[in-house]
Amino acid sequence: MIDLYQHQREGVAFLTKRTSAGLWWEMGCGKSRAALMAAKKLFDQHKIDRVLVLAPAAVRFAWREEIEKLNARAEVRNFVPIEYISDTQSFSYKNVEARNAKEWGKQCLPVVLVSYSLLPQERHVKALAAWCKDGGVKALLIADESSFLKNRTAKQTKWAAKISSVCSFRWLLTGTPIANSPLDLYGQALVMSNGSGPLKGFANFYHFRSRYAVTQPMRFGGGRVFQQVTGYQNLDELQRKFAPYVSRVEKKDVLDLPAKSYTVREVALSEATWKIYVELKREAMLSLPDSDERPEPNAAVRILRLAQITSGHVGGTWIEEGASAFEATDGHPIAGTSGDKDVSSEKLDFLTDSILDGELSNERALIVWCRWRRERERLARELRLKAKLTVLEIFGGQSQPSRDEAIEFFQSMNVRRVLLAQPHAGGFGLTLTAASTAVYLSNDFSHTTRVQSEDRIHRIGQKSACLYVDVVAIGPRGQQTVDVHILTALREKKSLAELTCKAWKRMLADG
Repeated sequence: MIDLYQHQREGVAFLTKRTSAGLWWEMGCGKSRAALMAAKKLFDQHKIDRVLVLAPAAVRFAWREEIEKLNARAEVRNFVPIEYISDTQSFSYKNVEARNAKEWGKQCLPVVLVSYSLLPQERHVKALAAWCKDGGVKALLIADESSFLKNRTAKQTKWAAKISSVCSFRWLLTGTPIANSPLDLYGQALVMSNGSGPLKGFANFYHFRSRYAVTQPMRFGGGRVFQQVTGYQNLDELQRKFAPYVSRVEKKDVLDLPAKSYTVREVALSEATWKIYVELKREAMLSLPDSDERPEPNAAVRILRLAQITSGHVGGTWIEEGASAFEATDGHPIAGTSGDKDVSSEKLDFLTDSILDGELSNERALIVWCRWRRERERLARELRLKAKLTVLEIFGGQSQPSRDEAIEFFQSMNVRRVLLAQPHAGGFGLTLTAASTAVYLSNDFSHTTRVQSEDRIHRIGQKSACLYVDVVAIGPRGQQTVDVHILTALREKKSLAELTCKAWKRMLADG
């Protein structure tokens, strides 16, 4: 049998005894390997015939890599990755499965890897659900990084639940099951157990919320009233409801991983940049009412502009369709905004100099996390122009072959290299242990995204102590900027997208 850590062997036993389960282990504990070995065990016992893995796009490479590693072992060699062809909603597997079965002399377990981004489209959901129940087969659904399913009203959650309803086994994997609040558990439990399991006894989400959240009516624009969550209750009971279905593991308890350390590098903005920043901060504060409501989109965009300025540009804020302004990443521009305009390069120049001949010049492999598309592009250009090193990139909208090639090169090649990555595109599921130092040129507003991205280097396979360097902009005379407030909130395990207008005004006024 392939070597597994003790907690992985216990995880395999836990999963195979449950049709609905959550493997809620911290990042880097080997969830995917445990899940695949549990799937093999069920397959050998004739309890499943196929596996569907739902995951963020960036994580599919990690699954393919894990399957290849297991298939290289003669005592395992069962898995056959099947390609889902989105254009035709078809599956390319028959020839591959037949060839491998003949070569290996054993039955093979088909595994389909599909991105969550396909789920909002009903035609894909119908095709995937049909594959999971085709001819009475018994399917296992694995939802990796299941915090992507926390929003019960999102199409990907609703359609994932529809697919799970035709599967014999449903397992959810994540290191951060609660990204924002305990109510995040409802959407995940809906997919995990399809109304039974932890949700047994609850008629709907509102029944669930009334039991575990404290709410008060708030008046929204136009006089509409909604229930604002102000606190939580009965959490011990909630934990007991989930306990039979969930395995929870923390790295400190099961792995002998190297230490993590953090440091900050402050970079002063020029007087000209600071003048722009102060003006945009004034506009942002004027747009925020003194209320306990969250900022409306226009106010949120003004706050995002402040974070852009500290990274040296201003203009188009890019968001995914259906995402809030605070979840900005590569995607579609907000209506009414212009393209990016470069206004300064203080942080970019500092980091370029540090990589060329400063404190980072001895790093053979380095990761730089860039929230903004524009700063990644500018830094890539500067490094390629000035530095004798290989510059690799991971970003939203990148083709899968290009992403896979960048990851493989970064992990395997013995040359000096820098990987520039955006957290939403590369911060989940990947193994990037070739580096032991990660630089945050800018930070996302989400605590979950920060934790996930940190653990790309702090996971199984890492032999060196991990260092995290935050590059933070300050004013010409040491004034605090939004960079400082973001980092402070993340260290306090807060997601700034949850802040109210009143909280934002109080924070921005302090600097």
